[in-house]
Amino acid sequence: MIKFFRKIRQNLLSEGKTGKYFKYAIGEIILVVIGILIALSINNWSNNIQKRDIENEYLLSLQTEFKTNLEKINDCILENNKRINSVEEMLTLFDSNVRDTISDKAISNMMYSVFSDEATYNASNGVLTDIISSGSLNLIQNKKLRQQLASFESKLDFSKLVLNSVTSMKDKLKNQLGKNGSIRKVLIDRGVNFKHKSITDSTSNRQLFSMIEFENSLLDYYLTIKASNGQRLFGGIKEQIEQILADLEFEIKK
Repeated sequence: MIKFFRKIRQNLLSEGKTGKYFKYAIGEIILVVIGILIALSINNWSNNIQKRDIENEYLLSLQTEFKTNLEKINDCILENNKRINSVEEMLTLFDSNVRDTISDKAISNMMYSVFSDEATYNASNGVLTDIISSGSLNLIQNKKLRQQLASFESKLDFSKLVLNSVTSMKDKLKNQLGKNGSIRKVLIDRGVNFKHKSITDSTSNRQLFSMIEFENSLLDYYLTIKASNGQRLFGGIKEQIEQILADLEFEIKK
């Protein structure tokens, strides 16, 4: 093709048709420019398709990950509600009229419910972390969705701080139980059999509920775990996950 155009230019020059030669040369340049622009457009179109394909893969992977996160946060809120109810029940024991009607075993069951494992939220964020760390978050076109995803990890960091505080409060309660009550008594009433006898076998934990310090610590713990289900922690995380899932669904269906 290049040889063909060159031959035409040479014929025009040999025939002395300089004017036509320049017009032809200009036309040839225009054709070349148009060809380059078309090639660039095709390349950009191809790149955009590739980016869209990658974006769709990310969106689908994120959708799966955040559906798992929604299940986890719902389980966490449910577990935390159980813990809140257990503490509320335990707080009634500071009323002697209530405490006198409750058996030692029932008290031990309440204490076990409160002192057992804490409600924690361990998010699945492997896909999100990979996208952010690789600098690929900008491939997601929806600006609002990008902002929600970018801020999700900071929300998790804040939740860890709050949960660490909750753990410290529970440790404080356990220390007070260890100093003024009997952990062994709780375990015995829960059905744990020890091979040897102990001086605490007949100890009652009722005296804990006559201590102002223990009540204050339990109230601090109660207020904190109750607030945890609100907008600042679990409730806020759930709301953000639901919004992310809604935006992901919208983008996937586009």
